[in-house]
Amino acid sequence: MAGPGPGVAAAFAIGRPVGPAVVRNRIRRRLRALLDGMEPRPLPGKYLIKCGVGAAELTYDQLHDHLRRALGELTAR
Repeated sequence: MAGPGPGVAAAFAIGRPVGPAVVRNRIRRRLRALLDGMEPRPLPGKYLIKCGVGAAELTYDQLHDHLRRALGELTAR
């Protein structure tokens, strides 16, 4: 596993309203896997990724699209 890249640290804020621990952990694992495989790599830095209540209903591909869009908005600034 390559990891998200050098100098990239990610934390996930997934509150209890999203679902039970099993659901929150599944989302966290998916996000970590998406960051690990993301091309191009995210810019070096620290990222806090917050998930809302609807995150539990998203498919892997939808979660990927949301993450890519959010990181794209950061690099556009």
